[in-house]
Amino acid sequence: MASEACFHCALPVPADCHLKVDIEGEHRPVCCPGCKAVAELIRDTGMTRYYELRDLPDPGVGRPPEVAAEWVVFDSPDMLNAFTERDGDMREATIYVGGMYCSACSWLIETTMRKQPGTASAEVNPITHRLRLRFPEANARLSDHLATLASLGYQPQPLTPESTTRPEVTEQRTALKRLLVASLGMMQVMMFAVGLYAMDFQGIDADMQHFLRLVSFFVTTPVVFYSAKPFFTSAWRGIVGRKPGMDLPVSIAVGSAYAASIYATFTRGEAVWFDSVTMFVFFLTLGRFLEMRARHRSIDRSAALSSLLPNTATRLDGESRAIVPVSQLQRGDKVLIRAGDPIPADGFLEHGTTSVDEALLTGEARPQPKTVGDELSAGSVNLDGMIDMVVTKTGSDTTLGTISRLSERARYTRPAFVTIADKIASYIVVALLFVAAAVATSWYFIDPDRVFVITLSVLVVTCPCALALATPAAFAAAGSRLSQLRLLVTNGNAIETLSRATLAMFDKTGTLTGGMPTIAAVFVTDNAFTEKDCRRLAAALEAASTHPLARAFALQEPLPTVHAPEIIVGQGVCGTIDGRKWRIGNAEFVGGGIAAQDSTATHVFLGADGHAVAWFELEDEIRPDARQTLRSLRDLGLATALVSGDNRAAVESVAGALDIDDRHYECSPEDKLAIIEAAQQRGERVVMIGDGINDAPVLAGADTSIAPAHGALLAQTSADVIMLGESLAPLTTAIEMSRKTMRIVRQNLAWAIVYNALALPLAAMGFVPPWLAAIGMSASSLVVVLNALRLNRFE
Repeated sequence: MASEACFHCALPVPADCHLKVDIEGEHRPVCCPGCKAVAELIRDTGMTRYYELRDLPDPGVGRPPEVAAEWVVFDSPDMLNAFTERDGDMREATIYVGGMYCSACSWLIETTMRKQPGTASAEVNPITHRLRLRFPEANARLSDHLATLASLGYQPQPLTPESTTRPEVTEQRTALKRLLVASLGMMQVMMFAVGLYAMDFQGIDADMQHFLRLVSFFVTTPVVFYSAKPFFTSAWRGIVGRKPGMDLPVSIAVGSAYAASIYATFTRGEAVWFDSVTMFVFFLTLGRFLEMRARHRSIDRSAALSSLLPNTATRLDGESRAIVPVSQLQRGDKVLIRAGDPIPADGFLEHGTTSVDEALLTGEARPQPKTVGDELSAGSVNLDGMIDMVVTKTGSDTTLGTISRLSERARYTRPAFVTIADKIASYIVVALLFVAAAVATSWYFIDPDRVFVITLSVLVVTCPCALALATPAAFAAAGSRLSQLRLLVTNGNAIETLSRATLAMFDKTGTLTGGMPTIAAVFVTDNAFTEKDCRRLAAALEAASTHPLARAFALQEPLPTVHAPEIIVGQGVCGTIDGRKWRIGNAEFVGGGIAAQDSTATHVFLGADGHAVAWFELEDEIRPDARQTLRSLRDLGLATALVSGDNRAAVESVAGALDIDDRHYECSPEDKLAIIEAAQQRGERVVMIGDGINDAPVLAGADTSIAPAHGALLAQTSADVIMLGESLAPLTTAIEMSRKTMRIVRQNLAWAIVYNALALPLAAMGFVPPWLAAIGMSASSLVVVLNALRLNRFE
């Protein structure tokens, strides 16, 4: 008597094992306590639909005790720091999930992981097979999440920035093997087919014909079961997940032709289609391989950015030097950097002078001079002298690491256009199956001998691959090119919304101005304090602030200690110094009835216990390219506006210099948000360009938000698009690029629709042989991918 198969892992159940698990009212056999525990976990978490959605059970999965032991090493502090990123009180991990094939896998993984204790969010990117997990720092047990994925039958692989390209390399290597098998099989079977066709005209011995068919069968079999496996796997999961995909008609065509050929071979029927099957698979696999190569080229630059870091650094400890891995550097370490070496971490220059190449980070081609106290960014290159630096941030906390992390944010946001295209493609697949059935029925009455071949052609030639690729290919290429142009897209919907923008609304400080304000004058109103006292008190309070104006108050000297500092958005900073409650910010916030004289400078007030002590006049130059950028935006058809919390005279001065008619001054964040909402009610599509930290609610209210990068503050920004570097010129690039992207999306969609509209009737009338159908379907997909890749040449 044959032993039962385990319901969970499909291994034989030992004769002496009588374990059962109750799944939806039925007692299912399992082979061990481990499989029983996993099956009960899936049942108890309401995930029994997994057994409906999964492919054939994967022998060898379902051993949670051993799996958990394998993954527990990732809970060590060193491994946790290497494979996760800290974001406030949360940890983020990126995991490559092997064994994913379709949306059913995405659904299962996301739903399961979100139900795990301590999981804040779980997002799966089905294109890259990556899972992005967020979980609390206090409950940072990565092993639990990895063990859960493994228990579901997948192969999780935690990723570090250095390993982000490995899954793509593995995927490409596997795809190349499948293509090689398909190509060799096709060539060999076609050679036999030539003999069969020739002998049909010249006469052939029945035994020789049978022999050639048998050899063709043996050669075709690995092509079908290895090279075409991804098509069958994806089609099957689409069926059980009630979401038929693009691979369903292809799989039906290949499987039907293969099965019919086997039947004809062993029953000595009239015709076989092994040559058509191998050609199908070869051209389809070739098309998928080329699409995959294009997709890999369009993946964001995070892996390339991580390669800017050196593997080792020279750490200084007194008079001694030690070469250590960059991963071992810590905050406060002193590092020696020789001329020509890349800078291994964020920090500041402690000894020496030099110039630094920051082109790959900021886009600034000219070397930047650096002196003692200046900030240094990881990934930039020390060009001149030997310098000593003090490390302030390492690894993923550096500016370079933050750019890589933010660039991945868009990967996990599916643009609305992509979702709509996927739904349309799914409906088209179902419709085409009915069309194929109708074509088969019609030809049965017209010419029964041609039914099979024509139906195969219809199934293959009309596969809506081009329609499904039209949008994501363009968005991926656009995101990749924008990152090369120093524009970091962090929201997948930003390109589409930016293309429809009609109003560009600017903040003033740090956006239209250079963001490097200086104190032009200090006016002390309390004789108990000197100007130096006021500067030191202001510097101590502003040290807690992230606002661009705070930079004007920085001092390189010991400062008074501020207890319980608090930032009041849109007003200022408060805190306790030597028992007195101090405030710095606008006049209303500080109090005391003080008012500055009307001037074009920015005014900041300082006071204690409701009593004004001093006020500062700050000056900040307008960015040199601001006028040209705004003129270019107006040439593109966008209106411009200026909203600022600064005084009227300062706002009027900047607006007048830049020819901005719509200007608003002394605005709180709430006022700015109200202005945006009023514009939206008038039908405007608002793009807000401002400080990504201090104006976060305002940016969130705009249709699209853009923020200039502010180095160390980059990680805190909530903008949809981040401008790397000091120039405003990328703003016009972003608008033009987004519009061109949407034009290409429309072109791709039009091509996909026209292709199917022309190919379907031709195939249905019998004018398209199966091999040409495979070429046509692959070519249509390549057309949309290559059209999308034109965006990579955008300047």
